[in-house]
Amino acid sequence: MIRFVCVCIIFLGVARLSQAADTVDKASLSPNIIIFYVDDLGWADTSVPMMDGDSESVSDFNQTPALERLAAKGMKFSNGYAPAPTCTPSRKSIQLGKTPGRVKYTFVNDVLALKRGLKWGEHTSMADVVKGAKANYITAHFGKGMENEFMKVLGYDVTDEYDIGPNGNFHGEYDSINNRTPLPNDDPKRIYSLTDTSVNFIKKHAGQRPFFMMVSHYAVHVPHAASSALIEKYRKLPRGKYCRDEDYLNPQEMSQGKRITSWRLQYAAMLEEVDASLGAIMDALEESGISDNTYIIFTSDNGGGMHPNGSLRGGKATLYEGGLRVPFVVAGPSVLSGAQCDVPVAQWDLLPTLHNLSGSRASLPEDLDGGSLKEVFEEGNKGEVSRPVEGFVFHYPCYFAPPLSVIRLGDYKLMRHIRTGEVRLYDLKNDYGEKNNIADSMPDKVAELERVMDAYLEHIDAEDLDEVYQARFDQLDRFEAQAEVVYQQRIRGLDEEADSARIQQFREKLEKDKERFAKNREEVRMNMSKSDW
Repeated sequence: MIRFVCVCIIFLGVARLSQAADTVDKASLSPNIIIFYVDDLGWADTSVPMMDGDSESVSDFNQTPALERLAAKGMKFSNGYAPAPTCTPSRKSIQLGKTPGRVKYTFVNDVLALKRGLKWGEHTSMADVVKGAKANYITAHFGKGMENEFMKVLGYDVTDEYDIGPNGNFHGEYDSINNRTPLPNDDPKRIYSLTDTSVNFIKKHAGQRPFFMMVSHYAVHVPHAASSALIEKYRKLPRGKYCRDEDYLNPQEMSQGKRITSWRLQYAAMLEEVDASLGAIMDALEESGISDNTYIIFTSDNGGGMHPNGSLRGGKATLYEGGLRVPFVVAGPSVLSGAQCDVPVAQWDLLPTLHNLSGSRASLPEDLDGGSLKEVFEEGNKGEVSRPVEGFVFHYPCYFAPPLSVIRLGDYKLMRHIRTGEVRLYDLKNDYGEKNNIADSMPDKVAELERVMDAYLEHIDAEDLDEVYQARFDQLDRFEAQAEVVYQQRIRGLDEEADSARIQQFREKLEKDKERFAKNREEVRMNMSKSDW
């Protein structure tokens, strides 16, 4: 009997050791995945040329040595696209593997989407598909997110929402949105706290469980902020091609009321600090012995806000290439090293890519727009991306900017003004600067692209421009009614004689609010009648 018990104990011990070894083995074999997401970083803003042979696709002033290191280890994409030219729709799209048009959140403060209600729990996220892998992934999201409801239903196991407070989709200049407490000087745009959180997560889970981590920086969005020592470093460097005298104003001169159109020193310093965050993450991976088994995907949520935007036309908030084409660099197991890939890729490809890389057993949603990039990671320009839809469609029925629908299909890009119907066609292979509109000379190509785009927009029941305008007017009416209620409540509790000054102050504030809402309505009406873009 004693011998039997001993044998059982030995058997159970061996089984547990085997199970533990199996867990560690799976953790070592299943790749870790990191998405490093920068805010408002332009295609040509880094020291990595996004297109070999184009001297305008790289900055001659900004320094991003960690990104250079990543690009040397992996692959850069000359045709990498953000989902939208502004942050909010991009940050929803990348999580869900669908275009903003299909998600039905197409621009910042999408009033029609807000009016209809946001049901994010009905979607499958990147975290969801990775957690469907057999290897028991742990998922984390640190940094700039969306509204609390959105972040809670995405399936991330760990976030910094509860550590730093709900900064949501704001821009990282406050310790608390509610009381507007500025961040300390040693943590501009939360760069350093985000880095520490990310590095600690790596060290905690390296070799224990495979992980998917998204590090979403608030930089390099305005308002710019950077360490003073780094700003002074750039002040002493040789001037870049686009640096101007006003870029070199110091804080004292700024306080004297001198206007600056841009401050490239501060931007360059801020970008270098973000790049150092990438470098710290890469160092942590190497120190933990998991660098060779980790994918790092570096990109930006929309085109750059600094001008000029390299050789690209336009920038943030436009649907020209400068607003949509972004830095896109990937390194990891089997990714070609030191390579450039010219296959067009979009951030809605990342969900099916993560599904593929992680070996997920979860079923992919049937209404995805993206396809796995694993083949192009491994084969570069020889690889292909299989997507359930044709081309890239960008639907932008915006009430404060030119409302456009755009499609890139193959080498051609068609842009159409939603209200006027005016079309522009560009050959992006030979004219990615979009200087020559060839719509008149290629009517058959225009018709082909319009057919494909219209079929897609009809299929997804794309947001209607007139409904967007009406939703904006309804929103402004609601804001004005709410302001009326708030100020009347404040006045109601005051004495007409004793508090007459305060009552007058509240009435004046209410009138100013009404004037602002009236101005907002007029701006919408003006945009409705504009045809220039």
